[in-house]
Amino acid sequence: MKLNFTEIDKNVYDHIKSNKEISFEKLINNLEEDTDSVRRSLELLKDNNIISEQIKVINFYEISEIGKVAVKEGLVEKHFCDYLKNNVVKVSELKDLEINNFSKNDCSLAFGIAKNNNLISIEKGVIVVKADYDKLINKVLDNLKNIKEVSDQKVIDALLKRKLILKKQMTEKRYTFLEDADFEVVKDNTLFLSSKLLKSGEYKDIKFKEYEVSKLPKPKQIGRIHPLRQIIYYIRDLYLEMGFKEMTSPYVETSFWPMDSMFISQDHPMREIQDTFYLPDKGTLPDKELTGKIALVHESGGKTGSLGHQYKWDIEAAKQLVLRSHTTAATYRKFYELTDEEKKECKYFSIGKVFRNETIDSTHLPEFHHAEGFVIGKGLSLAHLIGFIKVFFKKLGIENIKIKPTYNPYTEPSVEVFAYLPSLGKWAEIMNSGVFRKESLEPYGIEGDVIAWGIGIERIAMLVYGKRNIKDIYGDECDIDWLRSYTLPPRKIK
Repeated sequence: MKLNFTEIDKNVYDHIKSNKEISFEKLINNLEEDTDSVRRSLELLKDNNIISEQIKVINFYEISEIGKVAVKEGLVEKHFCDYLKNNVVKVSELKDLEINNFSKNDCSLAFGIAKNNNLISIEKGVIVVKADYDKLINKVLDNLKNIKEVSDQKVIDALLKRKLILKKQMTEKRYTFLEDADFEVVKDNTLFLSSKLLKSGEYKDIKFKEYEVSKLPKPKQIGRIHPLRQIIYYIRDLYLEMGFKEMTSPYVETSFWPMDSMFISQDHPMREIQDTFYLPDKGTLPDKELTGKIALVHESGGKTGSLGHQYKWDIEAAKQLVLRSHTTAATYRKFYELTDEEKKECKYFSIGKVFRNETIDSTHLPEFHHAEGFVIGKGLSLAHLIGFIKVFFKKLGIENIKIKPTYNPYTEPSVEVFAYLPSLGKWAEIMNSGVFRKESLEPYGIEGDVIAWGIGIERIAMLVYGKRNIKDIYGDECDIDWLRSYTLPPRKIK
């Protein structure tokens, strides 16, 4: 069959034929034609097996903004070692160390980097800087400045981990001539029918470009629901099936809701900056009646029979804004809204993002998802909670679990649930739960018993999909083919 070529089609054909093989960029530069027109010509030639296309993905690395600052102002380990060179510092003094323009986090970071790179040693509890530390640090800087020439993957991985460089990808397309074509050149015809042509009637006198409609278009990848989102839907459906109602709360909270309301003392370690993300501003609190009851419970136990925490509760600390570290903030907001009837008997759940100052590894992220839930009733006990745990996870297809006692400042008794991850060959915590203490319920007028729990959804996803690392499910390192082809096991109804 003789093909109809436009002038551009012919130019592209002739150019590839004469070169035998050519890259897309070189083709565009040589022809000096409109890029979209060249692309259309290439598709025509490919569809008729006149040329073949080869696609190659090339990885390359560029210095990041953090890296540029490091090059200009010096690496943190350089400043740290310079300080150590002129000062005697014990390991025990590290957390209180003050270096100009350094935060406490910077000191810990610099110490870790210096130790891992053999820039320092510990001698009788004192941090001693190595004599050649400058030479070793300058080597890192040289690699950073000349990252495009670095081929050692270990060096690249180390710089990536510190976010001093960015990994980028470039797609290179090349075209190879396969066989001669039988064609004739026809005058370029109009491609598109516009509203202007319709209104003026000019379309009647115009010859439009013919399209081959007998051939099916090439199949395209269809988008689908993300596997982590599927697990969220999976768990939400299970809650609704079990008769729970859904509750929500904002990402940004005052410390009052996720901490003070839960009877977590204001000097508790979980409030430290190492665990919680703090924001610079303060928010507003609910009515004085509730805050007064919270203050009383913290200071003396209120009407619960407890002694409380025996300190002066600071209302200003409760106003501090934080990124919520767990969805239990939603539970306490709901306690505040419950009707008198619901305070006797109800069950609610919440699913959403939470934020913690965590180091990223195979089972931890600083931003992840929680599935919170609670049940209010009469005579509820640890036995009811454990019964719920077993039924809930069995419906998710997770039966190889362990339950062990733990401590929470807001529940007593408290238990953690661990599931065995075959992909990692170890047990991992998937739930923290317990029976709410009277001190955390009395300010809200709840006299019944409350069992509650929080589930880490990413770890449930690892179990369901059999993955070794959270990054295999969520993030920019996911296998795109797996995202397109994953299967979700059917949920057990009974």
